[in-house]
Order: sequence, then structure tokens, then C-alpha cells
Amino acid sequence: MAQKKKRKWDPVKRKWAEEVELEDVKKAEIASYLLRPAGKNPYYLLRGTDCIVINNLAELKEKLDLFEEKEAEWVAAWIEYLGDKETADKIRASPSNFKSIIIERYKELSAF
Repeated sequence: MAQKKKRKWDPVKRKWAEEVELEDVKKAEIASYLLRPAGKNPYYLLRGTDCIVINNLAELKEKLDLFEEKEAEWVAAWIEYLGDKETADKIRASPSNFKSIIIERYKELSAF
């Protein structure tokens, strides 16, 4: 019988694989905070006499056309409250692009 060679993991590749895995775990955790928030208050969007309740990132993405740029700071605060400081910081840095930031984050996290 031929003996199998034992392959050694290259320390650089191992570290990279661990970083990728850690990043995926972190994204999955943030996805659960944003897509299935437990015990968190919804975002209430008042439009005239209507009150639209938004419970998660998916609902926010669906109703983005109802938002105005001046509400970007409130959206950022709610996103941070749900547990995603990174996205909240991006919105605060570029409030005029908050809708595209929300869409991109949703696309990124919906796989988790």
C-alpha cells in the first residue's frame, strides 16, 4: 500500500482561512440582527396620518422609496440599534447615498 503524504497547512493560508471563516461568522451574526431582530423595536415611518412599521432590513429595503435623504440619520441610528455599526457609519458618512448603502448591505447579508 502506498502511504499518503501528509500535507502541512501553510501558516499564511491557515490564517487567511481562519480570517475568512471569522468574517463569515460575523456577517451571519449581523444578518440575524438585521433580518430577524429579536426583542428590538421597529422603525416607525410617519407619512401624513399613516404610520408604516418596518421590522427588519428586508422591509426597509422594500420601502426605501418612501424615505427622504433628511431621514438618513434616523435610519442609521435604527440600523446601529439593531446591531450593525459598520453600515450605520457608512450612512452617516454619506447620507445622500443611504438608499444604495442599504440595498448593498441587504444583498451582502441575505445569503446568510
